[in-house]
Amino acid sequence: MSIGCCDPAAWRRRVSRRRLMVGGAGIAALVLNAPPRLRLGAAQEGTPVASPVPAGRVPIRVLEPVVNESFVNPLAEVFGNVEIGRRSYIAGNTILYAAEGRRLSIGDESNVEDNCYLLAEERDVDLQNLVSVGHQAIIENAVIGEFTYFGYRARVRNAVVENGAMVMHGATVEGVTIPPDAVVPLGAQITTQAQADALPTLTETDTEFKRGVLDVHVELVAGYTALFNERGRSALEGVSPNPVTTWNPAPTDPALDEDVVLAELVRVVGDVRIGAESTVGQRTSIRADDGTPIVIGRRARIESRVTFHGIRGSRVDVGENAHVGDGNVIHGPVVIGDNFDSEDDVVVYRATVEDNVRIRAGAIVAGDFTLREGTIVPEQAVVRTQEEANALPRR
Repeated sequence: MSIGCCDPAAWRRRVSRRRLMVGGAGIAALVLNAPPRLRLGAAQEGTPVASPVPAGRVPIRVLEPVVNESFVNPLAEVFGNVEIGRRSYIAGNTILYAAEGRRLSIGDESNVEDNCYLLAEERDVDLQNLVSVGHQAIIENAVIGEFTYFGYRARVRNAVVENGAMVMHGATVEGVTIPPDAVVPLGAQITTQAQADALPTLTETDTEFKRGVLDVHVELVAGYTALFNERGRSALEGVSPNPVTTWNPAPTDPALDEDVVLAELVRVVGDVRIGAESTVGQRTSIRADDGTPIVIGRRARIESRVTFHGIRGSRVDVGENAHVGDGNVIHGPVVIGDNFDSEDDVVVYRATVEDNVRIRAGAIVAGDFTLREGTIVPEQAVVRTQEEANALPRR
């Protein structure tokens, strides 16, 4: 079984905090013990070659939040030779890894969100300028062009993604070159060059969306840098107020009701309200620094490496008795009713989810539609429209 980008559950089993605490050697051992498919081999044909690193990038220093005018959350895990340009943003609970003799380089005004894996194992990895990497995406042994976008839980391995391209939520790209300005659709699997060459091209709406994401994160760099300078590292870890931005001009502390239990390395930011008797698993991020508020009802069971976030001007509402599986992305604008149950590696974005809905492992729910009460979303399903939602089974 591969533990590359196409099997994130296996990665999660192996890349635990305990394993990572031994440093780069821990991940090196993980790679050496992996099946042959992960170990690409120096002689493999077609392995892309990174371009020279542009001037102006400097090494990231562990636990130093501000470097080269960029912001790196101290909960990010950095191993090996990792470089960054100016005015870039690295969220907490992300893994940046360069194997011995390899380099991972991130350009100017780029952003890497919570719980992402950027891995330079068998080759140098170079992210050009203006790159956005969404929550829980994995980029492994790849060349990444300028002004590219990678959606939530996107997977890119041993590939070239050329300038301007977009890889949408839950999509997989492996062993191909994605042409300039191409769009890999939601949940698509692109593993042949013929598939890559047939992709649609982005629209002006897509371009405006990418610019908006970049603008938000450049401002978050300034906001988190100011927060660090004012309050120190404690304001960047654990439970803390949001940074001040033009859309969020006042700092707000999270509100946790009685008997809320947070595991280690959880990040809770800004106007987050968590109901009584809830539990939040290791390395989960609940960030109301962009969309706000994030409201989670009583008796929620949130597993490990989950991300709650929202686009600017949106909010996240989750009812009572929710169970949210490992590796989920719950992204606003979204409304979720009572008794929600999701298995591992699920994405829910924009939809309205009524009571008693169950979403099976690996499914993607993304669009302006409603999942009716009692709906069951099958494993690995991709739901984009009301018509697709209406066709799903119900309890």
